[in-house]
Amino acid sequence: MRVHWLPHAWNPAYAGVRLRCLIPQGELARQGVRSRLVKDGQPVPREGTVVVQAKWLLDAGSPDALRQRSQQLQQARDAGAVLVLDSFDNYFLNESGDAARALLLQAYREALPLFKAFTVSSPGLQPLLQAELPPGTPVHVVGDPVETPEALHAYESWWRRHHPGRWSGHRQARQELREHRRARQQARQLLWFGNHGSAYAAGGMAELDRIIPLLNKVAVDQPLRLTVVSNSEQRYREVLAPATFDHRYRPWDRLHFLRLLGEHDLVLLPARLTAFTIAKSNNRMLLALAQGVPVMTDPLPDYLPWQAFCAMDDWDHLARHVRDPGPLATLARQAMPAIARDYSTAAIARQWRDTLTGISSR
Repeated sequence: MRVHWLPHAWNPAYAGVRLRCLIPQGELARQGVRSRLVKDGQPVPREGTVVVQAKWLLDAGSPDALRQRSQQLQQARDAGAVLVLDSFDNYFLNESGDAARALLLQAYREALPLFKAFTVSSPGLQPLLQAELPPGTPVHVVGDPVETPEALHAYESWWRRHHPGRWSGHRQARQELREHRRARQQARQLLWFGNHGSAYAAGGMAELDRIIPLLNKVAVDQPLRLTVVSNSEQRYREVLAPATFDHRYRPWDRLHFLRLLGEHDLVLLPARLTAFTIAKSNNRMLLALAQGVPVMTDPLPDYLPWQAFCAMDDWDHLARHVRDPGPLATLARQAMPAIARDYSTAAIARQWRDTLTGISSR
C-alpha cells in the first residue's frame, strides 16, 4: 500500500495538520508503510491512496477555485488513485447565513462523490457526514493521537526543533515556567486551551462565558489564576472582561505547551452541546489526562467514554474541585495507561493503516 497525504496547509502550528496528517504520516513511514506528504505545488498523485484533508478543498477560497481542485481530484481518480476525504470539524455549518460560505459549501458538496470513503476524527462527526452522503457510504472513525514530546519526532528533526533561531523562545519558556511555579505556590493554577473560535459556528473561547461568574465566586475565598492558551488575545480580552479573578493570556506554543500543561492544577473545558461541538474529538481532554492533570468538562460524544476519569457536567461543584483537585488528579492518573495504549502515535497509525488497507482493498 502506498499512501499520499494532502494537508490543507504545511504549517505544524495547525492542530489538524499535525494530528491528522504529519504525525500519522511519519509514524506510518516508520512502521514500514510507503507514506509521503504531498508538498505544496505538487500535483495530486494518480496512484495509491490519497488522503485529502477536507479543508484543502474548503480553503480554496471560492467556489470556482474549489471546483478547480475538484477537477484535479477527478483526474487523479480517473487515473487510478483511491481518494479518501478526512474531516475533523462539522464543515457543513453556516450559522451566520453567510451567502459566500453557502456557495462554497455547495461546491464542496459537489466534490463529495469523488471519494471512495471518508474518515472522521470523532464518533459525533460520523452521523453528520453520513447525512450528506448516499446511504451505505463508508465513514470511518480514526482518532487523534495524543501529542507527546516524542510525537514531534514524527515530523520534525531534533536539529530543527533546536535551531538557533528558536533559542530565545526556549529561554523565554523556561523563564515563564519558573514564574508559573512560583505563582502555583500562592494560587491554584487553572487552564483553558484551544482555538479561539470559528467564523461559521459558535464555540471556542466563548465557552468560558458561563463559568466566569462561577470562578468569580470561587476566587473570593480561594486564590486562583486562569491561564488562557489560544490564538487570539483580542478575543481573550473580550471574553475575560467580566472576570474579577487573576488571569493571563499565552499564545499557543506547540514546542513548550506540554510542559506548561503538566504544571497546572486543573484544566477547564466547558463545551455546550451544539452542532459544532458535537463533532469535536477528545484530543484536548486526553492531552490533559495523559499528563495526569485533572479535567472538568461537559459530555460531548467523544468525551463520554472517559467520564470516569474526570468531572463531567459537574460545574455546581467547581469550587470544591478548585480548592482540592487531588481526587480528580488521582482519576486522571488512572486514565494514563489506557491513553498510552490506545492513543499513542503508534496506536493511531495502526488505526490509519488498518482503515486505509480496508478501503483500498475493496
